[in-house]
Amino acid sequence: MKKKLISILMCAMIGIMPIGCGSSDKDDAKRSDSKTEGKADAQDGKEAVDKNFSLQMSDSYTFTDPQDIEFDQRYVLEGDENSKLISNMANMGYTASKMYDIIYLNDGSPAAEYQYFVTADEASATALAQFYTSQGQKITQEGNVLYAFVDGDTLEGSIISLAGTGAISDETVEAYVEMMKSFNGLVDYE
Repeated sequence: MKKKLISILMCAMIGIMPIGCGSSDKDDAKRSDSKTEGKADAQDGKEAVDKNFSLQMSDSYTFTDPQDIEFDQRYVLEGDENSKLISNMANMGYTASKMYDIIYLNDGSPAAEYQYFVTADEASATALAQFYTSQGQKITQEGNVLYAFVDGDTLEGSIISLAGTGAISDETVEAYVEMMKSFNGLVDYE
């Protein structure tokens, strides 16, 4: 029963994610502020996000901000072996060394979410990908990195559903981010 519960929780973490995207390269990645990054925009007084964020996840894989998504705010969360999500995976026999959750907003509404798992090697990534696929999830593998993508409408639906069941306090991305931190043990990327 415990394994089934953990399996359900892992699937809930990924949600109903259709496809992923990212870039593979060996260039150095720049680190940015984790929660929301902004600078004053002289035209309308709003905060504008630097849309050149990148995150090197492995020697051969670097995530960069998507060019096809309109956004003005970004949350970047991470988890390691000490996070509840990664340790629960290990209890089930699946290993990942890192997890990243990158959430984009536009005018306060969800725009997209990217979730990544970094494993020690390609075989571990393949085993984890097979697990998620067996649970009906759509996940993409690039070497030792797995990723999934959620569009803004799907993420908004998930947030509404979570709020409706009382899993989060209200129907906001901020409440969703807090749940990812408290329930899954993720922290702000720094």
